[in-house]
Amino acid sequence: MASLQTLRDRRDALEDAISSGVLSISVDGQTTTFASIAERVAVLNRINSEIAACTGQANKRPVVATINIGGGV
Repeated sequence: MASLQTLRDRRDALEDAISSGVLSISVDGQTTTFASIAERVAVLNRINSEIAACTGQANKRPVVATINIGGGV
């Protein structure tokens, strides 16, 4: 497993790439190119899980609620 700082650097670079639409990131001289936004998000989730494991924190998942107002069942 990578060091905590390396994981944080990767996460930051990946978040920047996602927000700007860039397909490639470079961290510590290593460049990675992603095929899609879904792939970038999946890797970001995995990195966040690894960071949570390194820091002893539970991996908090967002809770999403849906509400159907009117119009049937």
